[in-house]
Amino acid sequence: MPSYESRVFKQLSLPRRAEVIRVLLKAFLKHGGFVKEFGAQNQEFVDELADTLGLSQTQRSFRMQTVVRKEGRLKTFPAWHRLLFRAANAAAKERLLIHPAETLKLAGKREWMLTEKGIDKALSLTGIPISSKQELPVITYEVQKAADVLQKAQRRDGYDPVDPAKKTGKITTQSLLRTRGFRQAIVQAYDHRCSVCGLKIASPDSLSWEVEAAHIVPHRFHGKDDVLNGIALCRFHHWSFDVGWFTLREDFTVEIDNRMHKLPSSDGLMGSFDILRQLLTPNRQIKLPQNRALFPHENSISWHRKNIFTLGRSNEEG
Repeated sequence: MPSYESRVFKQLSLPRRAEVIRVLLKAFLKHGGFVKEFGAQNQEFVDELADTLGLSQTQRSFRMQTVVRKEGRLKTFPAWHRLLFRAANAAAKERLLIHPAETLKLAGKREWMLTEKGIDKALSLTGIPISSKQELPVITYEVQKAADVLQKAQRRDGYDPVDPAKKTGKITTQSLLRTRGFRQAIVQAYDHRCSVCGLKIASPDSLSWEVEAAHIVPHRFHGKDDVLNGIALCRFHHWSFDVGWFTLREDFTVEIDNRMHKLPSSDGLMGSFDILRQLLTPNRQIKLPQNRALFPHENSISWHRKNIFTLGRSNEEG
């Protein structure tokens, strides 16, 4: 005999659980890979899913009843909320999602979160190539774990930002996770803002942030994928930093290559705005993470000054 719950779902013609899971996974992709627990505290997300599924007002508001035996009272709750919770639990059993009880231990927040298996499924459902997840700022449980390890790494005076054993040509699942963990750790630490100009903006679909996690010692020189060798920069400042138009001093102030003053006045213009000179102000301190333990390491900055910033000037003088 069908359960009371099943009878209510059928009576209301609510969607099948599999359909709700599909909509859930696509919604998690849109929301960056995680959302707060469902219910009154996250009604906006619950309503968004109901809109996507085309639920009527009756389907959304009909309340089921159950007896809380220990307390001897009658409890009511929306049948739609129960179906949503059942679908999320089923997805968690398939390891497509992680239950809030687990994310609480990891991040200190009760949130549902995508897994790597879940993001692959969500990308497949939306027609986005799975390979593009390396570029998407979508958090999965595994990526957040990698970022958490990086953020909690011990800060050492003798830190070496170069990893001689790093093989730039060999790509593994673990190296891809660490790369995404590095990006997540950096953009989280800097609140998704460029540390030089402060730009913070996402794409209209929220699937991409303008800010990038930049290596201070570049990847091509075997720079380590950790927060002590990272800094958040917009695309313009990332390029400018990588090619040596500016560097940082140990007090995190900007130092500009003096060859900038020799450039033709027409160089660096965006229309009439001088993007190169106006957005690279010398002697100004960059915006840093609130946690000092996540500041770039002085050894990384020193490496950049000696090997990227001064290298070009040495070549010019030679």
